[in-house]
Amino acid sequence: MKKYFLNGALILTISGFLCKLLGAFYRIPLSNILGVEGIGIYQMIFSFYSLALVIAGGAVPTSMAITIAKMRAQNKGSIKKAFFKYFLISMILGVLFFLIFLLFAPFISKFQGNVLATTGYRYMSFAVLFSALLSPFRGLFQGYENMTPTAVSQILEQSIKLVLGLGLSYAFLNIGVEMAVAGAIIGIAISEFVSFLYLLIRAKFFSKHIKTYDGFTPKISKSYLLIFLYVLIIPLVTAIDSFLTINLLNINFSAQTSTELFGLQSGMVNSLINFPVIFSLALSTSLLPSLTYNSAKKNMENVKRKISECLNLIWLIILPCLLVFYILAPTIMSLAYRSLSPEMLFSSVSLLRYSSVQMIFIALLQITASILQAGGKIKFLIFNLAISAVIKVALTSIFVSNFYFNIYGLVISNIIFYLLSSSINLIYLLKLYKLKINIKKLVFPLIFIAIMFFPCLIIQNSGINLILKIILLGIVGILFYILPVLFFKVFDIKKLKNAKKLD
Repeated sequence: MKKYFLNGALILTISGFLCKLLGAFYRIPLSNILGVEGIGIYQMIFSFYSLALVIAGGAVPTSMAITIAKMRAQNKGSIKKAFFKYFLISMILGVLFFLIFLLFAPFISKFQGNVLATTGYRYMSFAVLFSALLSPFRGLFQGYENMTPTAVSQILEQSIKLVLGLGLSYAFLNIGVEMAVAGAIIGIAISEFVSFLYLLIRAKFFSKHIKTYDGFTPKISKSYLLIFLYVLIIPLVTAIDSFLTINLLNINFSAQTSTELFGLQSGMVNSLINFPVIFSLALSTSLLPSLTYNSAKKNMENVKRKISECLNLIWLIILPCLLVFYILAPTIMSLAYRSLSPEMLFSSVSLLRYSSVQMIFIALLQITASILQAGGKIKFLIFNLAISAVIKVALTSIFVSNFYFNIYGLVISNIIFYLLSSSINLIYLLKLYKLKINIKKLVFPLIFIAIMFFPCLIIQNSGINLILKIILLGIVGILFYILPVLFFKVFDIKKLKNAKKLD
């Protein structure tokens, strides 16, 4: 039966939006509970946690989705055997990192520059273990282009983390900031465990529908290793950032101030910046198995059409988000983080405005990477991202250590990193598939945004109340962006609805 390939993207977008909404309800009050120093410690732990997740199982869902999509397209191999191979990899690595965080927590936190992270690392070991175990189940369902189990598990995680994480963090606050951070992390560990149980049960019922085809089971070692190297780079850079930034800021500031500045940028500002790129992440996740399937079937016209439509859609969505973040930065930060001091609030507004630029390049990197992965160009992706990462680390070292730039040096290096990696991906992609940039679809949205800028700025700086301000901004957005986009056919809904996927 024919289905729309964007159904998966829609499911993940809705779940992603709910997860980010729950994440905002979690991260914003958590930041207010922990304070700037506490959220800085939390981000120190979370950066290494993210790195461990990638090593233990981050490459598994993507690699499995590609492997299973190819097996289904070619009617070859045993999908169940492939699943157990991936599960064994995740289990071994999950146990390894469980032991590393549990036993070496004091050394890791001291290495990062603040020993108050020790207790949090010990509890984070359980979260790593359960997260690694659930990743093969997500890969199994995504290989069948069934995004619902992944979506439900993500919402489960966020909901439990919201309730338990905030509750335990607040309950432990009177003991000290170290235990308050640990309380939030205990909530994460429990949420990962519940999500693992849910996917385990879903997989049990789903297993009866898994076909075993004739022929060999594809070797997963090379495919997994390449994807593993690719998905490792960004978390590795983030972990290096957490070490470099605090230690470099310590040159000119106290340890507490350095941790606060790092928490302000990586914990508070970045959590808001990541919100608008939900759709690009969801679209790229859903697009990967669909393009892999069509590439295996040699249906290149369908592949090219989907690529063009997705790039256009991402551009149309991210541009107004950039405008909103730039103009409404003072309102967003003052509403989200009421506990900030006037000095920190001023800095956070500037950081949010400058950091919002990277949203365009993050979204572009996500979507181009999925397309190139589906086209088997993972080696190019690794090389490009690795070179960009080396440049980023060098720039972070130069700028952050400078008293004038300090934490803004991290923002500069982030923007350059995503700009370089995404632009090179796009150039290679256009050449590989012999695609041409549609000038109309590129320039017209920029013109509409430019026209919107001053009306939006006037509304933001007016003395009207927040609700009326939001209503007026919404009207401006409809009149000067959405309607012109549809009128000039920059975005064609009918074509998008006809973007069907194959079973």
